[in-house]
Amino acid sequence: MNLLKNGCRYSDFNFFPDNWNTTRASLKKTWRIEYRFYDPEFKEKYSKGYPKVIKAGLNRLMILEDRQQLMRELLAVERDLLENQGYNPILNIKESQAANEEISQLVDSKTPFIQALEMGLDLKVMDPESKKDIKNKLPHVKAAADAIKLNGVLLSNMPISSIRRKHIRLLFNKIGDNKGEKWTANNYNRYRTDLRIIFSELNELEAMDVNPLDGIKKRKAITKEREVLSEAERTLVNNHLQDKYPTFWRFLHIFFHSGARETELLNVERKHVNLDKGTFEVAIKKGDSCRTEFRAININALTLWKEIVEEADELPAGGKEEKLYLFSEDLAPSWRAKPIRQEQISRRWKFHVKDKLGITADFYPLKHLNTTETVGNEFEKALNTAREKAAKQNGHTTTAMVRNIYDIKSKDRELEIKKKINNKFA
Repeated sequence: MNLLKNGCRYSDFNFFPDNWNTTRASLKKTWRIEYRFYDPEFKEKYSKGYPKVIKAGLNRLMILEDRQQLMRELLAVERDLLENQGYNPILNIKESQAANEEISQLVDSKTPFIQALEMGLDLKVMDPESKKDIKNKLPHVKAAADAIKLNGVLLSNMPISSIRRKHIRLLFNKIGDNKGEKWTANNYNRYRTDLRIIFSELNELEAMDVNPLDGIKKRKAITKEREVLSEAERTLVNNHLQDKYPTFWRFLHIFFHSGARETELLNVERKHVNLDKGTFEVAIKKGDSCRTEFRAININALTLWKEIVEEADELPAGGKEEKLYLFSEDLAPSWRAKPIRQEQISRRWKFHVKDKLGITADFYPLKHLNTTETVGNEFEKALNTAREKAAKQNGHTTTAMVRNIYDIKSKDRELEIKKKINNKFA
């Protein structure tokens, strides 16, 4: 039995079939995960525990490796919900808004530094993925604050209202000592941005009067060239995914031609796509702000958009609180309460591409590769237009003489512009 911080408990997970993680597992059986949840408030109603069953698209996958991978992902998600997000399967909610209101009454100028940061982040209304990313940094902040003592008081225990710029400088230096080579300028700047968000929330709660990040500048980061797939690797990956994992192949091509981020695509619902107008709607989330934009469907991916929309339209209606996401389990349409997480894309890429094909490039740089190609194509169009104009001016019917004879800087110009394009978008 597993005891949770909120006083509830849950049993160990049971897997069906029990040999699901072996090569002997049968795809003909119904796969699922089961466990029982015990809440003291529902002791009489669920004396033997509330039974929770998880299937979530498992039995639609007909490749053993895919089904096993989704089983692992579902297990990790459920465990995270229970142990880190206060999830209650009986009520089907996480930590309640009432708990947040109680916290807001407790945060004041005397609240210890680290405790105030945790409370401020809990209260901040923002994109869940962005909040999770900030939350993952707090243990490192706490470890550093616990190692700094000023006038006999640990930095972590100092009242939040007393925290100043000098304390944050000491904190960052200690985090840097702890992280060593991992403490890059980019890492430093992310901590700076994330802590500023929490301090702004604490300012609004009147727990402190100043933002100690004011006056602390960003560090200049060294821009590293993104590794992208070579032409040979692109062919290899394309053929591999198209043959073995067609829904992932479809998502890859839609992503490549969309101009959107992974999370933006994963949030696309059926109602967000208008094939007649050739557009799809995405939500652009930055910290605590959000806006929507309409993007044009690239002609190169139009057939794939039509295919996935048709699949979505064939599904029966979902539950009252569910939405029809186009890219859900197995990256196929499904009714869900919320979209799948971005990590599932990087995990799939690692499992199906990096590990199996020996590819070292990540998934996201495909976006950079598409941008580079788009700029390159536009450059070629503009250059050809200029050559045609020059050929006409010199009385030639083709651009060959302009390219090879009259335009004496043709090769140098092409090389220089292509260098700039590659440096900017690699």
